[in-house]
Amino acid sequence: MGGGVLGLFAYVNMREGKTDRKPGDFGLRGFYPSDPKGQYEMQVKELRNGRLAMLAYSGIVTSAVLTQEKWPFFDVVLNAVAKDDQASSFCGAAAASRPGARTVCRASSSKSLPFLPKPQNLGGLIGGEAEFDPLGFSDLIDIKWLRESELKHGRVCMLATIGFVAEQYWQLPGFDAAPDALQAIYVAPLNATGVLLFLAGYIESASYGGKITMLDMFEGDGASRAPGDLDFGKRFLPQDKAAADDLALKELTNGRLAMLAFSGMVHHNLIVKGPLFPLFPEGYTGPQGSWDLDSVAGALNSGRMGL
Repeated sequence: MGGGVLGLFAYVNMREGKTDRKPGDFGLRGFYPSDPKGQYEMQVKELRNGRLAMLAYSGIVTSAVLTQEKWPFFDVVLNAVAKDDQASSFCGAAAASRPGARTVCRASSSKSLPFLPKPQNLGGLIGGEAEFDPLGFSDLIDIKWLRESELKHGRVCMLATIGFVAEQYWQLPGFDAAPDALQAIYVAPLNATGVLLFLAGYIESASYGGKITMLDMFEGDGASRAPGDLDFGKRFLPQDKAAADDLALKELTNGRLAMLAFSGMVHHNLIVKGPLFPLFPEGYTGPQGSWDLDSVAGALNSGRMGL
């Protein structure tokens, strides 16, 4: 058995040292089709299965390292175990232990992603019931600042989706039409754009008393403020806490949907190089050249810079 394995390695090494062959061709033809079409299909299958195997093996190794367990790795909860004198970087360094001792770090699994540990800082947060934080941002950044940012971006995008659609059909008096909403910034009067930027900056700063960074937003007087609470329109909120929480969850969910929707609308206009409606303009032939923009990135992509 050992001689056979060494012989195989020697044969592969001999073939790899040759340059008069196609990539991956080691001269093994036992199950290789004779016709060109069959050869091509088999090569494609091998390539795809190889790529899948690389991803699968990476996932298996990662799971084994995270759990320190054998297959199937995961039980009801995610285990990250440091046994005897081994140390786990995911649970903290394990102290020296007596013979037979076992140090175990157990963390409940996430509801939405059961193969990942449960985020520890989402408890009690509206919308945190799904326990979705695959990148662990809540473990690194103040959760109140993260929620403030999420709500703000969601609110802005809810307004932006309406404005993106309205721009194609209606404009303010004195503003030129721009059926493609992405071009509105270029046809708007400069003074109006300046006023808009000034107002946005003023509202942003005044809403937080000048404290707009994650380091000071929830310091001092802001420590007792709930994320997203700008003391605006609160008289329309239900008096019942359960109803108010339900309304807050709806706002959060719609804001997340709006962020995805606005991203899709922007990319649609970039790809078709035209307005949002109709979705497929007359004469549209496909996305070829969609990213050939008048920019440095577009010039690199199209080869206009000679690269």
